[in-house]
Amino acid sequence: MNISKAYRFFLFFLLLNLVAFSQSKLPNEIYETYDKIVGLENTGLYNGTEFTDPFLNTDGTYRYYNGYDYTRGSVTYNGQYYVNVLLNYDLLEDNLLTRSDDNLSIFNVKLIPEFVASFSVGSHNFVRLSDVDLNISGNGFFEAAYLGNVFELYIKHTKKKKDKALNSGIQYRFSEANFYIVKSKGRYSLVDSEKDLREFIPEKDKEIRDFYKTYKALNKSNPDLFMIKLLTFLDSLETTKNQF
Repeated sequence: MNISKAYRFFLFFLLLNLVAFSQSKLPNEIYETYDKIVGLENTGLYNGTEFTDPFLNTDGTYRYYNGYDYTRGSVTYNGQYYVNVLLNYDLLEDNLLTRSDDNLSIFNVKLIPEFVASFSVGSHNFVRLSDVDLNISGNGFFEAAYLGNVFELYIKHTKKKKDKALNSGIQYRFSEANFYIVKSKGRYSLVDSEKDLREFIPEKDKEIRDFYKTYKALNKSNPDLFMIKLLTFLDSLETTKNQF
């Protein structure tokens, strides 16, 4: 039976008071200890719908961000922060999944997108940009790849599905189809090419051209890393200029 919301708040503030005297306690450890005391099943994390994957017969590819296995991470869900929970990010339908780690539950839970403010999977942090009006399909989840003083870069991770008829049935193949959102001066822009970026940041036209020429191989082999390095470089130029 779920415990009341008021009682959960009482336990949380009691826990904060207990650890206030311990400087060695980290914030995430506080939240994790609270979840253990209350029990995740009583916190509202599993407030979602059951998820099943009908596309398991693949050529070795998958629809998820980091494979079939769930990864421990954190999520802010319906106003509450959870740490060290099992998460998986479905790139085909842009949904965040979770499940119990007690080996008793066989259900995968699809979290309600509107309740997800942010989450982390491994060392990668994601946010839900509900205020970005760029006619982009999905639930608005983006990786916060670079957050600088002047420029910000968000990566939209997506995957496309292709069907292949075999004698044994239908086989599915998933391929990445990422794209990039750049924020500058309070505005967001979808960047598909060098030209898009130069038009969005015209004052850095030459620097962008030179960077694309210098790191052409990186752009081809690892476009995500290329874009992170490019926005880091452009941001450093602006930061240095503003210091004088």
